[in-house]
Amino acid sequence: MKLSREERKAGVLTQSTEKRATQLIIDQGYVVLEKAVPSNLLKKVRKAVNQALGFKYRATMEELARHRRHGGVSSPLSMPFIDPLIIENPFVFQILGSILGDRFFGCLPYGCNTSFPGSEAQNIHRDCGHIFPEIKVPVPPLLIVVNIALDDFKVENGATEIWPGSHLLVDSEKYETSTLRISNERSSEKHSKQLIMPAGSIVLRDMRTWHRGMPNRTQEPRTMLSIVYYRQYFLPDNFLADVSNLPEESWNQFSEKARALYRLTRFTSS
Repeated sequence: MKLSREERKAGVLTQSTEKRATQLIIDQGYVVLEKAVPSNLLKKVRKAVNQALGFKYRATMEELARHRRHGGVSSPLSMPFIDPLIIENPFVFQILGSILGDRFFGCLPYGCNTSFPGSEAQNIHRDCGHIFPEIKVPVPPLLIVVNIALDDFKVENGATEIWPGSHLLVDSEKYETSTLRISNERSSEKHSKQLIMPAGSIVLRDMRTWHRGMPNRTQEPRTMLSIVYYRQYFLPDNFLADVSNLPEESWNQFSEKARALYRLTRFTSS
């Protein structure tokens, strides 16, 4: 979906855009908001992520090889990773509120998914299963992952392959329920597509949707951020994430809205 100039300026989706985005997630399991994050912020985050990835994998290339050269890191709870346009993006929150209800919540730190040069195709999988696979009827979305593309997603660099509508297909056997993997035989019966999109695009995806990372045949890594959001019933209302060890400078960078949505608090000793 392309956002209008007016929507970008106001930071608010029109009622018709919100309705269309919501319906796409319900019907096909995902929606793409093209170029929803400004390029200047994107450059800062991409640089910081690449530094973190380099530090992590410099001495552990064996781990990367075991995962077919797909990897990632957890985000530090500091700028630019906790910029409001990343962790409380107004377009994202507007759609999440429509899909998950007003009391949805997220977890920090979030992660990223990187396809390194020479990566292979991943197994086709879901990120979460159906909560009641035994009744063979899909329930409304419970978990939504928000991916922010830090690079252009192209066929050449392993743009994610996705199976539209697969979130509505309840598991066919116990193996699928326990592993979240989808067999090649079953997936070949359904249509798939690669998410070709420019850097700064945001994907909101029902986490039951079949997908996989594809081979990166370029010389540059291809990265997207991954932030997971839940319907409120997945967490007790009195749950709080204690970040007392977070430096005061980092704590002060969170807005009150972000602290509430991610259930962040700093306990004081009595």
